[in-house]
Parts: sequence; structure tokens; C-alpha cells
Amino acid sequence: MLSTRNEGRAAWLVVALALAIGVAGLLTLHTIRHAIRMHRATEQVRPWMSIPYIAHSHHVPAPQLYEAIGLPFDRHDHRPLWRIARQENRPVDQLIASVEAVIAHVRGNAPPALEPGSVP
Repeated sequence: MLSTRNEGRAAWLVVALALAIGVAGLLTLHTIRHAIRMHRATEQVRPWMSIPYIAHSHHVPAPQLYEAIGLPFDRHDHRPLWRIARQENRPVDQLIASVEAVIAHVRGNAPPALEPGSVP
């Protein structure tokens, strides 16, 4: 039979083990969520994606994306790019290229667009 002193140590060991497992679980969850975010941020723009999805996953303001494709900003517009292209009678590849150009500009991978008549 365990003495009172050993029972106290055993209880502390159980608490410490539970705490360690909990911390390890939280760190694992954080790592998985970070990996998912990094994958989304580097994911290519696809026709099934909506402007709000692209804005969220690539950390780009949605109004800039709507401006790039020539539409007014609408917070509730969740149409995929292919549907926007069809409704606007434009090639979906053209919309994707415009969106990707804005993403590259925001990330600093492309020079900013010059105003008409300005000198570089």
C-alpha cells in the first residue's frame, strides 16, 4: 500500500502528465493551423474561388480585388470567379491574371502600377 507521501507524488505526476499532454496537443493544433494557412497563402487562384475567399486566404483587401476585375465592392458577393467571368462575358483566365497581379503587388512581388502619364 502506498503511503500518503507517495500518493501525493503520484497525484502530482498525473497532473503534470495531463498538463504536458494538454500543452503538446495545443502546440500540435497550432502547428497544423499554421501549415493550413501557409498552404492557402501560396495556393494558386482557381476558378472555383470567390473574391472574399481569395482576399481572406491571401491576406489582400477584397475591395482591391474587386477593383482589379472591374466590379464594385460587394461584401455579400460570394460568386466564384468562373461565374463572374460568365456573367461579365470575359475569360476566367483574364480575371485570374488580374487577381494574381493584385496579390503579387500587395506582397511586394511586383512594381506598383503607374498612373497614366507618370514617369517611372
